[in-house]
Amino acid sequence: MIRVAPVQRCLQSKLILEKPGDNLDDEHMAKLIVYLINDFEKKKPFLFHERNVNGKIGPKFQNELKELLGLYIFATFRLQRTCRKIESFLSDKNEACKYITNNKLPKKSKINEFKNEYSYLINEFLLFTVEFGVQFNLVDFKIVTVDSTTVEASVDEYRRLRYEQIIYLENLIFKYSKSKGKASIWKKLRKFFYYKELEDKMVDLIEDIYKKLNKHGRKLLIIALKSKRACKEILEFIEILKDNCAQGKMVNLTDPYTKRVLLKKGKTKFGYLIQTVTDAKTGLIIMQNVVEESTDAGQLIQAIDYIQHTYGKTPQYIIADNGYYKIESLEYAFYNGITPIVPDRTESMNNNGTKNDNQFAKHNMPFDAINNNFTCPYGQKLTPTKTKMIYGVLNNVYTTDKCPECPYKDQCAKTHKYRKLYEPASPAFLEEKRIFQSSKGKKLYKLRPAYSEGNFADLKSHQEFHKSRRIGFNKVDIDLKLEAIVINIKKIKKHLNVTLI
Repeated sequence: MIRVAPVQRCLQSKLILEKPGDNLDDEHMAKLIVYLINDFEKKKPFLFHERNVNGKIGPKFQNELKELLGLYIFATFRLQRTCRKIESFLSDKNEACKYITNNKLPKKSKINEFKNEYSYLINEFLLFTVEFGVQFNLVDFKIVTVDSTTVEASVDEYRRLRYEQIIYLENLIFKYSKSKGKASIWKKLRKFFYYKELEDKMVDLIEDIYKKLNKHGRKLLIIALKSKRACKEILEFIEILKDNCAQGKMVNLTDPYTKRVLLKKGKTKFGYLIQTVTDAKTGLIIMQNVVEESTDAGQLIQAIDYIQHTYGKTPQYIIADNGYYKIESLEYAFYNGITPIVPDRTESMNNNGTKNDNQFAKHNMPFDAINNNFTCPYGQKLTPTKTKMIYGVLNNVYTTDKCPECPYKDQCAKTHKYRKLYEPASPAFLEEKRIFQSSKGKKLYKLRPAYSEGNFADLKSHQEFHKSRRIGFNKVDIDLKLEAIVINIKKIKKHLNVTLI
């Protein structure tokens, strides 16, 4: 009889699950992001009360809000911006993502819901990175730079209407939509566009509609013909189009808040103008907003107000390029105790080397801000002799009585008896000129490209944000605040040389 030895149990080692993040170095960006968000939650816990769409405290996410905020920031850092890409990024079971979300990987619907319902957290966290910078002496608000850039909008470039077409469509709807009965013109228009039934009396009106409305305008008309409710919605949409379209301009129907902007490649497309304010100490972004305007004129005042109202600080110097030059803006800065370093057109041409060789051009006649005079090629001083109102701004008229005997008169004054030059008759003009022409002013102005344009280079080159991926003014604004957060965190990491704070 053969005996079988009893089977010995195999000794198995216990399975030890590592904590998420154990494989990450202390220098990993994810660890700094989690630290900053935890600190943010401790200082502002009231922001993390989860709410439903009605504003009441509602059911919790599977993930905490701080985990979803950290996920969005890290995904933006890794150039994964859309909800679908973030979901696929999570499906790879990225170690950093598991660390940020505590091994709870949310679905696309929850990712999208967070960005739509809790976008205020993104805005507040950008402000927190600045406060953190103040705490660790990375931000002092002494010198700030203001600059702008443009990004292309995610819209159909050809789905647009001109202002004249918008007004024609509105008048057409108002004129005929209130008429009732089967014999009304509004009903006959509906029969034509929906059933292709055309009466002889309607031929001229139909031809006029096709002549004055493009296919996109006619589509809006067709929707308005559908029902009273649809007609009301189209009229409301027309009001939005009118608010965002100046006379003689075009508006995009996909996103009416976009403007025609000049992109860096020299092309004019529908896009957004981004205004950024940077602290010159270490380059942290203290403001990054999408604005409704298409030019920089007047934005200096908006930047000053934002800094004072948001942070309660008043910078010593504010630096901007010629696009922001406006006498009202200079006066506002001086009134608030801020010294503006903003070149006028002549100073800008001298800086960028775009002035022409005509020695009799205004920009080639040196201006003495201390003595308030120009020097002509013949060596004569042009001084202010009277004032003149030009485009609503009071200007000094600079002349000299030596013009009639000058050998260059025909080339300089041409058919006029005297050569006249104009500059604003404002103390702010002379004060800014004097500061900008000083050695300190020139030194300060050189900080602008290093910080403002450096952040734009980071946004477009490293972050690859050349075109918006979402439609809507507010959505694009939040996306750009996420980009600013990433840039700020990278600067915090660089200047504090942190591994884990």
